[in-house]
Amino acid sequence: MVVIVLRAGFAVLCLGLFLPLVQAAEDDPEYDGMKVSKWVDTVQNASSARQRALAVEALGKIWVLHKHKDAIPNICRSLRVDPSAAVRAQAAVVLAGLRAEDLPLFSKDLIGALENEKESRVRRQIINAMTKFPETCVWGVEPLIATLQDDDSAVKAAAAEALALAAITVKGSAKSAASELAPLLKEKDKAVRMAAIYAIARIEPEGASTIAETLATMLHSEGTEADMKREIVTSIGLLAQKSGIVVNALAKALRDPDDEVRRRAARVLGTFGPAASSAADDLFKVLTDEKLTDIRVDAVRAFGSALGPAGLKARVRTLLPHLTPEVQPAWEVRLAVVDEIGSLGWELLGSDLTSPQPETKAAALEVMAALRKRLADPQIQVRGAAAAAIRKIEKKPEPKKEPEKKEP
Repeated sequence: MVVIVLRAGFAVLCLGLFLPLVQAAEDDPEYDGMKVSKWVDTVQNASSARQRALAVEALGKIWVLHKHKDAIPNICRSLRVDPSAAVRAQAAVVLAGLRAEDLPLFSKDLIGALENEKESRVRRQIINAMTKFPETCVWGVEPLIATLQDDDSAVKAAAAEALALAAITVKGSAKSAASELAPLLKEKDKAVRMAAIYAIARIEPEGASTIAETLATMLHSEGTEADMKREIVTSIGLLAQKSGIVVNALAKALRDPDDEVRRRAARVLGTFGPAASSAADDLFKVLTDEKLTDIRVDAVRAFGSALGPAGLKARVRTLLPHLTPEVQPAWEVRLAVVDEIGSLGWELLGSDLTSPQPETKAAALEVMAALRKRLADPQIQVRGAAAAAIRKIEKKPEPKKEPEKKEP
């Protein structure tokens, strides 16, 4: 019994001695052969910038592995105050690699560092880190706007893209950037111009009409740079400004040698409605000149949208040849033409079938005859659409019922 008690007492004593050692190991774990405290000392006091940069990288991995309380604060310290630009840049790179759940621990330091950083290469790395966490772009709009003045073109482009990300993340959050982004549309560096075009359409700027017309002018001054033209057309569509200058520029883009430019131009014009009426002839020409089926389909839709119901009715007979496989071998185009004609319905087309005016009635009968021929179209989708269009045109609307009078 005495032996058992002595052994128990010895075990308790050993445990009491061992627990502090375990606790110490947990508080100061090792990474790559060095304690955390040694890595912290290195990042704060080592004379070699290379050693401090390696220590910053190690602290990032220590945070991932151990969530050690001293890791992120010392990475942020290096980002703010280390005398070496290389170390500060490395700190930004490490922060960019952390998880979104860790953001509250370093977001203020990231934004503050951008405000105070003097080296362009470090600012670029800070912005890259911010774009990994879109919330920081929203919170850091003002320092990002200031960075658009940077001497380094790569930094300007990165800042513009970050502002676009802020606007996408929180609508309207980067509107104040418009006045600083606009001059970048004339930058010599293509990457800066591209980033400015992308950003300025997404921040919902004041004076969007002027900006849209500037982009419209740029659309045909970029030579053979198709990628720039594509971005310009997309941005014009996002700005949704429909002045004559813009519409004319998009109409001209329907003849661009680049397939994607033509495609985007047709689709943007299709969103403009009657404001794009001046482009109707250009859109119709696409039906005969365009080699790509999907662009011809987009042009048909945009043609109907630009003319509006009354305008489409006035020109509907010009569409009839495009109902035939001989003129339009692609069934998708014939389907689009059928749909546009069917959209006229009874009110605009069906009622003409009983018109007392011979010319009006004859024109309506010609259209209906062309639709009925499509009931034998080789493609089942076209046959179904033609049947639906005929029903829609021939169906008279139900007479409105007078509301029942309630007896007093």
